[in-house]
Amino acid sequence: MISSGLFAQGIRGKVTDEKNGSALPGVSILVEGTNNGTVTDANGNFELNAAAGSYNLIVSFIGYTSKTVPAVIKAGETVSLDVSLAESSELLGEIVVTGTRSGGRSRIDSPVPVDVIPVAQITNNVGQVDINQILTFIAPSFQSTRQTISDGSDHIDPAQLRGLGPDQVLVLVNGKRRHQSSLVNVNGTVNRGTVGTDLNAIPATSVERIEILRDGASAQYGSDAIAGVINIILKTRTGLSGNVSYGQNVTSYDKNYVINNGTGKDPSVNVTDGGTTQVGLNYGLKVGEKGFVNITGEYVNREPTNRTGTYTGQLFPAVNGQIADEEILSQRGLTRNNFDMRIGNSKVKGGGVVLNASIPVTTNLEVYAFGGYNNKKGYAAGFYRYPNAVPAIVRTNVFAVYPNGFLPEINSNVTDISVAAGIRGKLGEWKFDLSNTFGKNDFDYEIANSVNYTQAVSTSNFQTTFNAGGNGFSQNTVNLDLGRKFNVLQGLNVAVGAEQRTDKYTITAGEESSYQNYDIASGVASGSQVFAGFFPQNAGTHSRHSVAGYVDLEQDLTRAWVLSAALRFENYSDFGNTLNYKVSTRYKITDGIALRASASSGFRAPSLQQKYYARTNTLFVTQNGQQVPQESGTFTNNSRPAEILGIPRLKQETSQSFTIGTTIQINNAFELTLDAYQIDIDDRIVLTNNFTDAGNAALKAQLAAANATAANFFANAVDTRSRGLEGVLSYNTRFAGNQSFRAVLAGTFIQNRVKKDASGKPIIHASDILVATNQVNTYFNREDLSRFEIASPRNKQNLMINYKAGKFGVMLRAVRFGEVAYWDATIDPTKPESWPVNTLTGQRETLDQVYDARIVTDIALNYDLTKAINLSVGSNNLFDVYPELQAHSGNISLGRFVYSRRVQQMGFNGRYIFARLNFNF
Repeated sequence: MISSGLFAQGIRGKVTDEKNGSALPGVSILVEGTNNGTVTDANGNFELNAAAGSYNLIVSFIGYTSKTVPAVIKAGETVSLDVSLAESSELLGEIVVTGTRSGGRSRIDSPVPVDVIPVAQITNNVGQVDINQILTFIAPSFQSTRQTISDGSDHIDPAQLRGLGPDQVLVLVNGKRRHQSSLVNVNGTVNRGTVGTDLNAIPATSVERIEILRDGASAQYGSDAIAGVINIILKTRTGLSGNVSYGQNVTSYDKNYVINNGTGKDPSVNVTDGGTTQVGLNYGLKVGEKGFVNITGEYVNREPTNRTGTYTGQLFPAVNGQIADEEILSQRGLTRNNFDMRIGNSKVKGGGVVLNASIPVTTNLEVYAFGGYNNKKGYAAGFYRYPNAVPAIVRTNVFAVYPNGFLPEINSNVTDISVAAGIRGKLGEWKFDLSNTFGKNDFDYEIANSVNYTQAVSTSNFQTTFNAGGNGFSQNTVNLDLGRKFNVLQGLNVAVGAEQRTDKYTITAGEESSYQNYDIASGVASGSQVFAGFFPQNAGTHSRHSVAGYVDLEQDLTRAWVLSAALRFENYSDFGNTLNYKVSTRYKITDGIALRASASSGFRAPSLQQKYYARTNTLFVTQNGQQVPQESGTFTNNSRPAEILGIPRLKQETSQSFTIGTTIQINNAFELTLDAYQIDIDDRIVLTNNFTDAGNAALKAQLAAANATAANFFANAVDTRSRGLEGVLSYNTRFAGNQSFRAVLAGTFIQNRVKKDASGKPIIHASDILVATNQVNTYFNREDLSRFEIASPRNKQNLMINYKAGKFGVMLRAVRFGEVAYWDATIDPTKPESWPVNTLTGQRETLDQVYDARIVTDIALNYDLTKAINLSVGSNNLFDVYPELQAHSGNISLGRFVYSRRVQQMGFNGRYIFARLNFNF
């Protein structure tokens, strides 16, 4: 409907849902061919100033089919324009606010690649309930796989963008910096030594959409934005909506792969586990004419999964020098299944609340706030302590409590708090935004079903549960952002701003019994088994602050050509200054074809976690093809052991990034984006491997003081180069009879390489001491090399098809996870005579393995029971696909690890079936 009004010159209107007539907040209204636009308020209303003339308005919203609406404005008049949008299955939306400060551009017009994930719509059709898993199966450049037998990493999933580290991607919420987790990934899995952001602490029910900027952006946003930026946009809608879902794994896997080898028996078992319940509620209400308050509550209970293999090793101490496992099992009425480990998803139970609000004070001024509270409790386990593995000196007392040995549990209590508040508006021609953002993550370790062996030397009344202490991280950020558009050529946007940030990291000591050695003479390991508590001498609080200033210019030279540039200066109290730049451009060859390119520098400050994390860990390392426990102390980078070994002091990582791409749009139906990139990163921070004292008396004394036999450190070890190609091809159409069809094919192809010398060996930034003592390979070995280059999928493709006919809809998705590979640190590829014997084949074989690509197929059927209620049923991994089995007995750890925990593609949980009820009133 278009009609004339009697107000100031421009366009005013309302955007609603075509199906139920409800108002749509956050809809983008853009004047075609310009950067003049706005978004609808909480009630779906919008106002747009424009000169007299004829225009085409592009009206777009994530999850809805965009419309182009003509409007003619006469001098001194306001046009009233109401628009209704129909739902679509579009995956990569239209208007983005990430990577630009000009108020938003269409995704096709953006000079940098940005994906838009309509989480609020997608969750209706998929079985995944957390943000990490949703993004892994939607965005090819994003990868997150749940870890297992990896201490705290069992409870917080590390995530990657473009195959780089979790700490090389910046996370924003509503455009404001999100704090990181306090967890350091220290075990031997993918992303070892990194610190990430716990995306799953943000309830998926609270999220409207997620924008993923696939480009370096340190000059715009500061530290960490090397691989890109993930911007989570919270819901602003009014009314009541939510969902209730339940699903579980119904699967079959080869549990008895090793124990049945050569017997002709079926190795597979049928399993039903991993039951997951999610309940999410979202309610929004109108405040005044343009304000809103939106509240979300979510509860998730995820039961554990277990894909352990059957243990083939010795269970009980020998009797008269003879292994008598089968006789003892029979006498006790047990089988080897009673000694299973727990290898799979940990149990997680918890929930959270999120608030998002904006309240107008005057026409040109509003106050806003958003934040949340999330608490989850995790339950995982470590390696089984079989009776035969219990030290002989404590067996009598330990067996009085644990006659069959014990499976120690490493449980967690993780609390995440965030709050942001600010005021924004206009002062004359300038827009301003003044805000303060605070975030805090606490991770506490609770050890159960365990023992401190040094207590058990003299008593069977020993402690079995322990408070092992924990970590905390908080961040407070103050931002002032100013922006103004100038009438230069086709429009110049000038943005300037300043930031002050304070980071704080805390280590809390465990209770005494979790770390203390009560009987040094016994020679047994001290501290709670599976996870010894933090020592008091390692406890403390460490902080730093930084200040930054930036300028960001975006010039529309013509209607076809935009050029942007940004410069950011930052000073850190602990390492000094950094100055970073970014330039980007986009040129439209035709209305449907554009070229774009960017170049930028970036940096990542060493996290406080990497600078100050210190404790003794029980690590299981490969020796002669077997998993052997080693008490390894992680010492700070400025510690005496680091000084003895010549480990250099930590400094920032720096990067140079280049991107070039094209966007093609044909008849508003076909769309193609294709981008190639290169990222050079210098001084990548790694967690070294374990140094022993090697006869050095001073180092031996330092290790003994920490109850450790080996030491590792965080250090700047290598330089890397990442290259990749990313593409998205989509087709979208509507048919008669209220039918719609959309297909999206997206893919990424990644090549990450550690820089090497002329002979092909990695260039390692090792000290002269390490070189002279021949310990460079301990500093950075070939397994570390594989984590950078091949341990994560080097390519991933996603085909998603959505069809809707009236009340019925279907989603079909296939995701191909490319091959991954494991390189064992002990293997010399040039000396096959030194390779260990594979007991599955009887031949000497390498422990290295390439795991073939896998395709995971998902399907969901949904039906509109009413206009406000929708039912969806489906299956993730419909065909019950698993990763390739481990080929060498030396990697399987006596039958237990049927699938690799060192490298993973899509996890190993098998088929998952689910049902979900969605409602929107």
